[in-house]
Amino acid sequence: MNRSALAARVAEMVAHCGGRQFALMLVRIQRLQEFRLVHGYEASDAVGPAADARIRDLLRPQDELVQVSENEFIALLPDLLNAGHAMLAGTRVVRAFEAPLMFEGHAVMTPVAVGISLHPEHGDDAKSLLRRAEIALRDAKRMSERCAVYTSGTERMMVPYEWLHDALQTNRLEAHFEPILDLRRNAVCGYESLARWNDGDNGPIRPDVFIRLAEDTGLIGELTRWSLNATFRQAAAIRGRNEAMRFSVNVSPRVFGQRDLVQQITGALAVWDMPPAAVTLEVTESALMEEPLASIAMLHTLRDAGLGVAIDDFGAGYSSLAYLKQLPATELKIDRSFVADMRHDIRSARVVRAIIDLGHQLDLQVVAEGVEDAETLEVLRALGCDRAQGYHIGRSTPASHLLQRIATPD
Repeated sequence: MNRSALAARVAEMVAHCGGRQFALMLVRIQRLQEFRLVHGYEASDAVGPAADARIRDLLRPQDELVQVSENEFIALLPDLLNAGHAMLAGTRVVRAFEAPLMFEGHAVMTPVAVGISLHPEHGDDAKSLLRRAEIALRDAKRMSERCAVYTSGTERMMVPYEWLHDALQTNRLEAHFEPILDLRRNAVCGYESLARWNDGDNGPIRPDVFIRLAEDTGLIGELTRWSLNATFRQAAAIRGRNEAMRFSVNVSPRVFGQRDLVQQITGALAVWDMPPAAVTLEVTESALMEEPLASIAMLHTLRDAGLGVAIDDFGAGYSSLAYLKQLPATELKIDRSFVADMRHDIRSARVVRAIIDLGHQLDLQVVAEGVEDAETLEVLRALGCDRAQGYHIGRSTPASHLLQRIATPD
């Protein structure tokens, strides 16, 4: 069934459901590309039928299942009691794929993410329900449960491709620097570079909006080039006054497939006379785990070039210690959700302590994000955390303003 036929089927369900609730459940298989690289196209083609059979075994007789792409399925679930009933169905699917699929002599782990939308609460046509199931799936990929029901208000602002393309072409984005504190010396030891976009006609555009747009439209390579050069240009000037300063730049694994990525980074370093050892590339844990083998290979290449590697938002994604020991990381950055809760939640505090201990056992520097008060900072210092950043330490500021401040005598 193609999407047009699916839309017609959803319209039919809306017309005949009598106001009763039904759900559209979007199931997406993860890591299929990784499996294809290892076993080839013929083996990967067999994943779909095996996944289809497993999902069907979990559904009720009245439920319908449609495969809409090689790694994507949509289930229509009529006559539901409530959102909790739909969430239960989605959770069952996620758990079922925690066991490997078996076919043609292969045992393959194919974790899934599930997003769910409900009629009539979230829409009364296929377009609305599909879009909101997609939004829920996006949120599910960031959650340990890997399953989410759409929540009103989680849509991102819709930004046209042309806006971002034009902003990059005309250099209308800006690099902001957020200070990082060395907890042992109680002094700023570096800055994290953050891309910011204040559109002249539409005001500030949230970073998660334009970064996701760049990833989805192929502009991520251009955004990465802009970010590297904007960061190194300002960083080189700051290092001219303090050579000990280090700088972190966020990099999407979506650019790891570019053949010239390493040359692009080293070339930018050379242009701005920045030593590789002064730069750390930050990659989020959950993004790394989408294609771990390719990510590990590229990170090894970047480490060989002398750059540091930080695993960002550690603990918030689906951590894999098996992969962590292979990652050539130099830093672990504790996700801000644990840091924010640690003063009030003993379990969060224990997780923070465990991550610090784990990082040190692996000879990694550990950085806490989201520090918003002095008490949290002192607890982190007592736990042996190496560095910290957050509003209590200092908000991000335009790099050009920071440079002016540093250059102005007291």
